[in-house]
Amino acid sequence: MNPGTELGRYTVETRIEEIPGGERWAARDTTLDRDVTLVVMPSDADSTAAALDAARRAAGVEAAQLVRILDVGSEDGLSFIAEDAVGDATTYTEAIGTDGLPAEEVRRITGEVATGIEAARARGLHHLALTPDLVLLTGDGRVKVQGLATAAALAGIETEGEEADRDDATGVVALAYAGLTGTWPLDRPSGLPSATRDGSGPPPPSRVAVGVPGDLDTICRETLGEGTGPDSPGDYAAQIAPWSRIPLAGALRTAPSAANETTHAVPTGSRSDTETPDEAGGSGAAVAGGAHAGGAAVASAADGDETTAIPRESDDEVTREINLGQREGVTTTITRGDETPAGRSQRSRAARDDDSTQRLPRERSRDEGSRDESAHGRRTAAAAAAAAAAAAAAGAVGTGGKVLGDRLGKAAKTAGGRSREAIHDARARREAIRADQRTRSSLGSAPTTAEVEAPAPLLPAEAGAPPSRRQANLVLVLMAGFVALACLFGGIGASRIGSGSDLGRILGGDETTAVATSEDTGGSGSSSGGGEPLAIANAAGYDPAPGDGVEHNAEAPRVYDGNPDTTWTTEGYGSEAFGGVKQGVGITVDLGQSQSISSVTLQLPTSAQATVFAGEQPANSGTEVGRTQGRTGEVELQPSSAVNGRYVTVWFTSLTPSDDGRYRAALGEITVR
Repeated sequence: MNPGTELGRYTVETRIEEIPGGERWAARDTTLDRDVTLVVMPSDADSTAAALDAARRAAGVEAAQLVRILDVGSEDGLSFIAEDAVGDATTYTEAIGTDGLPAEEVRRITGEVATGIEAARARGLHHLALTPDLVLLTGDGRVKVQGLATAAALAGIETEGEEADRDDATGVVALAYAGLTGTWPLDRPSGLPSATRDGSGPPPPSRVAVGVPGDLDTICRETLGEGTGPDSPGDYAAQIAPWSRIPLAGALRTAPSAANETTHAVPTGSRSDTETPDEAGGSGAAVAGGAHAGGAAVASAADGDETTAIPRESDDEVTREINLGQREGVTTTITRGDETPAGRSQRSRAARDDDSTQRLPRERSRDEGSRDESAHGRRTAAAAAAAAAAAAAAGAVGTGGKVLGDRLGKAAKTAGGRSREAIHDARARREAIRADQRTRSSLGSAPTTAEVEAPAPLLPAEAGAPPSRRQANLVLVLMAGFVALACLFGGIGASRIGSGSDLGRILGGDETTAVATSEDTGGSGSSSGGGEPLAIANAAGYDPAPGDGVEHNAEAPRVYDGNPDTTWTTEGYGSEAFGGVKQGVGITVDLGQSQSISSVTLQLPTSAQATVFAGEQPANSGTEVGRTQGRTGEVELQPSSAVNGRYVTVWFTSLTPSDDGRYRAALGEITVR
């Protein structure tokens, strides 16, 4: 594909980069006349279908931190994903460079990334392929993440559930590690150099860079080295919050230690024609700072010109600018306070006033063109150079200690000032709240002043006079009448209490009588058997082996519901003798506890043969209460003597034909006394 190729309504302009599974191009939407970014891939590639599906799902995620997906399509053997163009942005990789970023800027960027990825996670989507190259920083400081779900689909990464949450959290932590150290700790490709590794993973950021906050260092160590840490991007964001919403200025970069920085030689003699006194002082401070950082001052004599090698100032001392965009004038510079002109002036005066700071003397040979100096002269020059270097080192140590002390003092004063300002602000807020509460008035109250007129009277003036004797007597008569009526109705009601109840049965007698759970109707209550019906707690079909253990159990409660018209029936069989598959079938009622049984009354809709047994377990044998054969309607069975048992089983040993051509037995009601 070449510039000028048209894909649908998009005209391709320039290729931005190659990515796994495709290419990213800058393009123009000719319909809406706007710039877009196209991710172009072969339509027949294995990963294309998954990438297009991921793009369609990612298009529904609304988050300010994610690059918006505008369109998905295919044409002429190519498929494409149209994204918002972020033309003025630089990648996180470019912003990091080789020196890393300030810790609080890393906190801001990774916090924004985690917020956007967490919004996608709430919709069931994951990134799974986070790298510094896919994080964009716009000129006004906004953070944008490319490749939500699509980058992983093109790379063939398939992870779901909690494992995907953990992978995205690890990716965000890896971005923080990269910003702090300038190296990439994961195996996936990146534009940054790979971090060094030992047996447990990359070293903690605090061992590689300076100024790393404790929370970021701990999260990086636990996640990348110990396999713990945050479980999701949202968990990471909660642990590092709060962060600034705008790019930070005035913070120190977390650059590696200056011990590995190269040195350069500067003359120790007179200043240049354009050097100002403040700049000269700054140079002296640089000498002290370099010696304090561990660099050695080395003096050399070459051609009679003595020079001193001074370590380059590391980013621990002087920070460089962070260019967040390509637009003119949109540049954020992060500079330490003492590197401003006023700071350099103060530092130079301190260096000049410090007695321990010594200017290195420089002696040039009067005859600079002579090459025939004696051996004695060369040894003298070398000794002088060595002495100068020793003096410079000693002065640097003294000056470095003074500068360090000054900075610590300033930091303590600044912290104290901020604390006092915070206390003052809190007091001011409390006073403002109290003043506001004092000035508010209740919604139900109104100010009373002399200007408010008294309300007009609602009753005539004579209404306030005391009642006459006649009026008082009338009120007393009415009240007495109401009391008399209340007593009359109360007496009538009290005389009728208990008129419909058998108080003798309720209050008298010590014997315990079982109460039936249903009213007796029809023939079930007309039996001449003695005693009250016993309560039935439950009922179930009884079908022992070789049966299946159940026999229309859902219909079993009908045998004690008090209605003989509702019946329980057996299953349908092929003959009167159960088709030869079993000896019989029945139904068992549960009395709740062992009872003394004197009679059992059955309501039989059919003339099936049945035997009634009582016992402590459902059974088709044991103590027999009675049997019936060829009888229908109400049948009362009485044992020759009282029997005891909790369960009463009606066991049918023959069946009668039913309307559907099958053979069944039925029971309408059972009453146990």
